[in-house]
Amino acid sequence: MKKLLLFISLFVSLAVNAQWELSTGYAANKYECDGMPIHIAYEFQMKNRWYSKSQLGFKSLYHFNDFTGATLRVRSWEYHQTFSYEIIRHPKYMLKPNVGFNYRFYKWKGRMKEPLNAYPVRAWVIGVRNDYYVLTSIRGEDYREYSVSNAGFSFQLQNRFRLSSKLWLHITPFIEPDYDASQNTGGCYVGIIWDKKQ
Repeated sequence: MKKLLLFISLFVSLAVNAQWELSTGYAANKYECDGMPIHIAYEFQMKNRWYSKSQLGFKSLYHFNDFTGATLRVRSWEYHQTFSYEIIRHPKYMLKPNVGFNYRFYKWKGRMKEPLNAYPVRAWVIGVRNDYYVLTSIRGEDYREYSVSNAGFSFQLQNRFRLSSKLWLHITPFIEPDYDASQNTGGCYVGIIWDKKQ
């Protein structure tokens, strides 16, 4: 019982001092799929200028290859845990690089545009992990789904600009390399941070 009360009091004290972050922006992966991410994060101060952030997110990326006539959609649900240090702390600006790990669940969907079963046969091949993701313009091979989950790293360069006493705008370029190199993603998060401590 004492451990449960200790855990609840720790959680409440972290929640009181936490900074909430809501982000969108632009993301692109190795295979030219691009689109919009949506992320929500919860950051708390560990000590002095050191912070830790838990981040939940969703990315929906899309690409149409006009040479082969193939469409690819990649959707991912992801969890990031990062650690940061305030390199620059100014009343109106902060620079906080974040470094950590992520775990993501992907679903790829590919479709070949018509005409099907016509010459020349079109094909689009992507190397994924130890296999290949292949779409062709042969009926029955013109649609394919691929699901995978794996770990990776998160590198974020967070720039914060004060909007009011408790509200900040953040512009955060990021790179997210994965264990499965075909899932590598980069881009920029843009959003707001509500700092309850202020």
